[in-house]
Amino acid sequence: MKVLFINKYEDSGGAAIAAQRIAEGLAEYYHTHNHFLAGIHKVKGLNVTATRPGTIRNVIERGINVLSNKIGLQYLYFPFSTGSILRHAQYFKPDVISLHNIHGGYFDAALLPKLSAIAPVVWTLHDMWALTGNAAHTFGEESWKQGRVGKNEHKHSPKMGLPTGNFLINRKKRLYADSDLSFVSPSHWLYEMTTESPLTRNKPLYHIPNPIDTNYFKPQDKELARQALGIPAGAPVITFVSERLFQSEFKGGADLLQILKLIDEQLSSTVHLLMIGRDELPATFKHLKPIYTGYVKETSKMMQCYSASDIFFYPTRADNLPNVLIEAGSCETACITFDVGGCKEIVLDQQTGYVIPPGNLEQFAKQTLTLLQNPVISEEFGKAARAHIITNYGMPVVARQYYELFQSVIKSKNN
Repeated sequence: MKVLFINKYEDSGGAAIAAQRIAEGLAEYYHTHNHFLAGIHKVKGLNVTATRPGTIRNVIERGINVLSNKIGLQYLYFPFSTGSILRHAQYFKPDVISLHNIHGGYFDAALLPKLSAIAPVVWTLHDMWALTGNAAHTFGEESWKQGRVGKNEHKHSPKMGLPTGNFLINRKKRLYADSDLSFVSPSHWLYEMTTESPLTRNKPLYHIPNPIDTNYFKPQDKELARQALGIPAGAPVITFVSERLFQSEFKGGADLLQILKLIDEQLSSTVHLLMIGRDELPATFKHLKPIYTGYVKETSKMMQCYSASDIFFYPTRADNLPNVLIEAGSCETACITFDVGGCKEIVLDQQTGYVIPPGNLEQFAKQTLTLLQNPVISEEFGKAARAHIITNYGMPVVARQYYELFQSVIKSKNN
């Protein structure tokens, strides 16, 4: 089976990581031949083709993308990428095309009918963009259920200037109808949305979670991990990903600062904050001591960070099925997150961690203190988390689901 994966990046961001893991699982267990098309390709040696190779093409298309967004014509014209994607698809002759994030300034949705004429297209959704005019998340606004946009949707990322969302959403509906297209939602949360959206509900819909190699992502020796990160032995540690935490409307940076303040006020001894990423805290605390890792690219160091932790924080405001919660659970780390998107599908409340009602910062802080004061419970949550991840997100489990789905759409295409 030949599978062509298409995503904005080849190895950066949650969608790219999920796509790479799906490809790895399919290749390992079913010997598929995989190739990637990426809007932005940086790493040499991977089985990846850039849709617009070269600096000049990148600059031109990025400029067109910025201008198009300002006038409300989001992702409608890419002079290099559109032809490149179509040519490579025709040359590779895939049995199935696995789409992931097509928003981001390299893919015109008008390609969907053309690509599906080459091979059946299975589109794995990593946010709400396929259901809206332009927004990756609508933060609870539900106009998309009627096939129209909310009043301020154009102000949500990826933002537009002019509010032309109803034109864009109707265009998507027409293009989907003309395409041999199936949708996969990694979370039950997003799957339910696809059944309600007039854009997708008449298409084949599936729920398949993002996979992880639990034989690789596994707990490390806690004390050795702490030693390597400069954390004192036996010290309580809270970990969170700080990359773009205070710049993204999705990440909940302002909520995190309030939660940390509430925790700090009730502590009487030092708790270490392991911050994974380049961002630094724009505040100081009496008892919370930050340790900065800088940007972490290596998965081995990510496992080290998870393993050094007592608790992994994820105070997100908008999400689908975040890979970091799956990774932390696979490394036996108890997690605390808000009940947003599919987070509660990964973190089982009071079994593998705590799931907090959105916006309840006081409860988030309270449950954190509960785990800090009861390390035995934290350890039990961590062990239960790994068992849950192996059963539901393990590579063999998810690869089988994707392979069977790909087989079925190929069979339908040939009949």
